[in-house]
Amino acid sequence: MKIDTEAEETIAAFQSEAGHCQSQSWISVPRNSGEGCENRKAVEEVHSVIDFADKAWREACIASKKHIPAGYTYLGQLIGHDMGHSVPISQVPYAVRPGDAGSSPSKRHNAIENPLTLETLYGAGPRVLPHLYDQKTLLFRINPMSVITLPHRRDDPSVRAIADARNRDVHILHRITAIMMRYHNRVAQQFHDALDPALKDRRMLAFSMARNHVLHSWHAIIRADFLPQFLDPQVATMSMEELRQYRVIDSVTMQHGLMRAFHALPREAYKFPELRDLGALVLRSPQKHERKLSSWPLDWSLFFDPAREGTKTGISASFSPAFRPRGGVTIDELDARTARDLGPQGLDGPDIQAVLARMPSHWSGRLAPATLARDFTQKVAAPLGLELTEAEVERCHIHLILMIEAQLYGENGRFGPLGSLLLRCKIEDAIANVRMIDPSAVAPTLPRPRRFVQIINTVNS
Repeated sequence: MKIDTEAEETIAAFQSEAGHCQSQSWISVPRNSGEGCENRKAVEEVHSVIDFADKAWREACIASKKHIPAGYTYLGQLIGHDMGHSVPISQVPYAVRPGDAGSSPSKRHNAIENPLTLETLYGAGPRVLPHLYDQKTLLFRINPMSVITLPHRRDDPSVRAIADARNRDVHILHRITAIMMRYHNRVAQQFHDALDPALKDRRMLAFSMARNHVLHSWHAIIRADFLPQFLDPQVATMSMEELRQYRVIDSVTMQHGLMRAFHALPREAYKFPELRDLGALVLRSPQKHERKLSSWPLDWSLFFDPAREGTKTGISASFSPAFRPRGGVTIDELDARTARDLGPQGLDGPDIQAVLARMPSHWSGRLAPATLARDFTQKVAAPLGLELTEAEVERCHIHLILMIEAQLYGENGRFGPLGSLLLRCKIEDAIANVRMIDPSAVAPTLPRPRRFVQIINTVNS
């Protein structure tokens, strides 16, 4: 079959969204240097580029940042999935939302319609997703003590009772997702028991009340447990009035800038308490049964209690070389592919510039490219015989800028001030846009957790 020119152009457009250049750099090609891998290679030959996923570099960068219990890595991943699911616009048709028409067209679309409503957990609800919910009880199809979600067929473990398959990406995230589903079921049953048996649609009422209660718990945990792990202390104590002075970044900058900085968190191995390699925990194929993984005993206090001697992590200017989600490619290479396809996303982006303009000068001044390059070279790169140049900072993708800032100015593994402002403003804005009810009067004895480990203890009690 002969493919005409128009068809070839269409296929090329689809391929460009997926990112087919194999060799990627963590810096952008200069805006005036053209496209393609050849130009990128020429750029790198001019100056030796720091390999953020190099083993020696990783060990040097993470050494002073290991303060955050490793479970927050995967709690953060679930929050990221709740905030957005970025898909190329060539792959999924979508409707323009209010406010989109006047903005410049993006190459990506956020497939999560309602950020921070646990859409990643609930999907479209029990009436639409019978594979996810028991149609009599309207509870999640999961056993009270299940470690992971249940497959529907023994010969095909990819078909599971899970709303968002991304929540299987790493086995620890899969376990956290199962815990949230079990927490909902426990709460829903308590609402069902508290409601008048004569009520019509008693099960649906219990489901709806439980979903609202779980969402209240989710927002409380994000604010009281998750954010304090990652925010600069001064940003964490800012009032809502102060925060409203800063622009909230758009969804593309959030998903491919801010949230990609969290890719610095995964460690090479984790204490379960037995040491388990990250490579064994990453899902290589949806056909994987995970039977052996789910049989491994896991002490959750090692993942969430800072007082325990569990694996610790933090935001640094490095990636674990063991973090290879797909096809043996390191995460920094995958991030670089997406960043290249999206176009430049650096310090000079309008959202970032608007935030920098409002920041105190002693914060924003040290993020000037020349200053950032000089300080990073002196304090981090030079001891390893390397250098970060001003030109590289100007071409650097924003998620790496946030990692560099965290390496220099983040306390105890936290983001620096810019990363902290972007994160807190985006989270608070998303929460403020959520509309829900408080059904606690119906079942006043229900738990009101403010830390994720409290949810774990509730479902395991």
